[in-house]
Amino acid sequence: MKVERVDVPGLLPTAWREAMATWVNQLGEPLATSLPAGHRLFVLTQEDRLLACARLIPPMSVVPVTAGLPMDTGDGPAGSMSGDALRFHFHVGKLVHLSEELRLFSPQQILLLGNDLCDAAEITDLAVDPQASEGELKLRQVLTAIVKSHDGQGRLFVDLQGHRDAQGLSPFWRGLGARFLPEQGDAPGSGPQWRRGFAELLPALPLYASLMDDASRASIGGFGPAARLAREALQAAGFRPGAHVKIDDAGPTWQL
Repeated sequence: MKVERVDVPGLLPTAWREAMATWVNQLGEPLATSLPAGHRLFVLTQEDRLLACARLIPPMSVVPVTAGLPMDTGDGPAGSMSGDALRFHFHVGKLVHLSEELRLFSPQQILLLGNDLCDAAEITDLAVDPQASEGELKLRQVLTAIVKSHDGQGRLFVDLQGHRDAQGLSPFWRGLGARFLPEQGDAPGSGPQWRRGFAELLPALPLYASLMDDASRASIGGFGPAARLAREALQAAGFRPGAHVKIDDAGPTWQL
């Protein structure tokens, strides 16, 4: 087995695309079968068989827009201004309500919408052949190659699928997201573009978790079945949960 790195943008080899079409990533979503400019794909292969993969997305550069020049709105390489690269997360924090006169001490968990991780590189499409044995070990090999390649170039993060109930639905979405986008139904949409659009509907003010129902509040930072192997591999590779969660299902963001 060996880990290869692909830097050339465009469609991936046909055999790879056919295999990846049957996989889901750490978010429970389909994998991209082409490589945008600036992205890097790491694949674990054995005798031309694709076993595991992960895609590395560069950080969004904070570069002033020159007057009179158009802004790049595609998934451009590092060093470009890209609207599509904008990432939204909830920062999970606390506000303490304190009054000595009233003998009140009430720490409140809050969710604050922001772009804290735009200066970090993102790992996504972390997936393994569902028919392969020792899936966690194979994912760990891919992650180790990414970490080695990225060494000294800043933070890395991975978003994971959030908690799902017995019916496969997200309690967090029902308790929060569906209030802002009821026409979406019982489950959030999928894909980074959908999440960026959804972020525009959310308030940029602290949201008190205490105002949510118990199931929604308890699911913050929990992970779903699609994230199980990825979580084990991330932990073995040195990643740890951070203070951010996804805005649609409150899935945890692991960082290195």
